[in-house]
Amino acid sequence: MTVQLHMDSHDGTYTRKFNAKVEATFPGIIELDKTAFYHLGGGQPADNGYIEWDDGKASVVDVRKKNRIRHFIEGDLPEIGLTVEGSIDWTRRYSHMRMHTSQHLVSAVVNELHGSDTVGNQIGAEKSRIDFKPLSVSSSQVNEIQDKVNDYIDKDLKIKISEELRSDLENNSEIRSSMSSGLWKMLPSSVKQLRVISIGNIDVCPCAGTHVRSLKEIGQVEFTNKKNKGSQKLRLSYKLNNLK
Repeated sequence: MTVQLHMDSHDGTYTRKFNAKVEATFPGIIELDKTAFYHLGGGQPADNGYIEWDDGKASVVDVRKKNRIRHFIEGDLPEIGLTVEGSIDWTRRYSHMRMHTSQHLVSAVVNELHGSDTVGNQIGAEKSRIDFKPLSVSSSQVNEIQDKVNDYIDKDLKIKISEELRSDLENNSEIRSSMSSGLWKMLPSSVKQLRVISIGNIDVCPCAGTHVRSLKEIGQVEFTNKKNKGSQKLRLSYKLNNLK
């Protein structure tokens, strides 16, 4: 199984370059013993970048996980057993980190103010969207959500990565309700240990994505659209303004 460097700590999440050993290759695919490249999943796009070695170089154009992490490449294929260097497209990666953490924060605030669950999301480098259910809000209420989100950002709450037992999380009444419904229910029952992202004392959520260390790194959240998706579902779209 490929070791994913971002999973255990923020240091791994902020890794831009790494060395790894080639364990398998297929036409257009490289498998490594460890990687800092994030694979597509959880609403977050895959990382891009490069894999290089002494006499070759390949562009990483997609990363997928199916038992192992597969780096889809354009370019040369290295020999099995060779040590290579991976380089992450940091601008793209950091944008996704900021967006993913802001998605958790927005979901927490909407749940806090309206009791709504997050039932879907799509993260992008320039804009993102979150689907909530049940939710019906006016424009002034959207502004209230935005103000609350940015107030938390101004407080610069810290982000913690930890491993928790699923049973402990399910039995914790203080965890927001979206952990017991929506995306939470999609986790297979066989998963007993969970990687958890905590934002200060306001949010706890199982997640395998990449996140910033603290809320100040997000900048400011600005909602750009709200759209009724039917069946009491509402989609909120937003972008992030420049860091202060």
